[in-house]
Amino acid sequence: MSSTAFPKQAASAVAALLQAWAKLFARPYPIAGERPSPIPLLLLLSALLGGCTAVQSAPAEHRFTGFIETDVIVISPEIGGRILETPVDEGDSVAAGALLARLDDSRIRLQLDLADAKVAQAEAELARLQAAVRPEDIAVAEARTAQAQAALDAAETALDDALVLRDNPQELDVQISQARTALTEAQAQARAAKHQARAADIEAQMWGEIVSELADGRTVILPNGTILTVNSPPEQRHQANVQWNLASQKAWKAWEMAKQADSLATQAQTKLRDLLRQRTNRQNAEAQVVAATNTRDQAAAALAQTQAALAAAKAGPSQEQLAAAEAHVAQARAERNALAAILAKTDITAPADGILLERYFSPGEVIGPGQQLLRLTRPNQLSITIYVPADMISECSVGDILPLVVDSAPEQKFDARIITISDEPEYTTRQSQNNAERAAAVYAVTLQIENPDNLLRPGLPADVLLEGK
Repeated sequence: MSSTAFPKQAASAVAALLQAWAKLFARPYPIAGERPSPIPLLLLLSALLGGCTAVQSAPAEHRFTGFIETDVIVISPEIGGRILETPVDEGDSVAAGALLARLDDSRIRLQLDLADAKVAQAEAELARLQAAVRPEDIAVAEARTAQAQAALDAAETALDDALVLRDNPQELDVQISQARTALTEAQAQARAAKHQARAADIEAQMWGEIVSELADGRTVILPNGTILTVNSPPEQRHQANVQWNLASQKAWKAWEMAKQADSLATQAQTKLRDLLRQRTNRQNAEAQVVAATNTRDQAAAALAQTQAALAAAKAGPSQEQLAAAEAHVAQARAERNALAAILAKTDITAPADGILLERYFSPGEVIGPGQQLLRLTRPNQLSITIYVPADMISECSVGDILPLVVDSAPEQKFDARIITISDEPEYTTRQSQNNAERAAAVYAVTLQIENPDNLLRPGLPADVLLEGK
């Protein structure tokens, strides 16, 4: 048993007992049998030594003091803007996901509406290309091709006439007479085409009214004055819609033909005017041939373009057109999603449960991206750091649960679980030369504290209890 482990009180008692027993044996006794026996002394010493041994083997309880800490979350907006509202005040408890502040989002919402419109437009164009070949597109392409063919025929005729007039001046009067006749016929055909177009419009309008009446139901007035509404069967309404569509297409074609007839009449009039000018000035015959040749070449090029457009309408969209339309849709959606992501950042929410410590901006103020707006503490995430001497660090292991006490509740012990133990010692000399210096080194030990009843607060001093030899 080492002297350091022997209690001071027991050592003093043993010393006093030995001293008293020595005095007792030093006294002179006339009868040898009257001298006291040493056996009681041996028994008493044995009891004291046994007690000292029991005290030595009991583990000692060590207290390590630290200060309770908590996690503090700094909250900053990812985008800047004017603050509209801050519905929480300092000291308020907030739950994860609760709204802490809202930035002005009016400009972003306007941009998002425009982006939605662009997405809808791009999707509509893609749907149009992905749809089957539409008869109305083919009809339009055919009408334009017919018009371009008629223009080319007229240009070739005008070129032939210009060549004849240049090479045979005596036939100019005959050409003028024929031009007047052609002009009269063209004007008559134009008037007839317009009448037919108006008639087609009337027919389409009639079918439109029939469709409307069938959709709303027919109203019949009985002899007794009762008004009766009779609904038409779906098949009849469908047939009426079909006839309406056909009549509308017929009217459109009729007006295209009227437009073409007007063009032919204009060409006939131009031709007659040119012939009359040539009769006045025959030196322009060569210029007329050049002009007619240019017109013929332009008409041939226009016909080739319309024929290509007709072939494309019949074949449908190409893979390149579909790919371009799909890329346009993807780009529009990406721009829209980017704006939606920015809009979501105008609402600043709590990342976890906690208590609002400080707020640095108020409604109406402007904050920049990354600026500190709020500080949030998490009272349920408490920790403490203690410093354990090197000769006791072996008693600590990550995961161990140690008791913790505070002055405000001295009778209650809280659980503190070791979460980290530092790898490097602190508060020691640069190079330990002996055992005493090595024992003076301490290691930082961090523990997570259970605080089920919220009795503990950050900043309180606390003691962690550790049993050691």
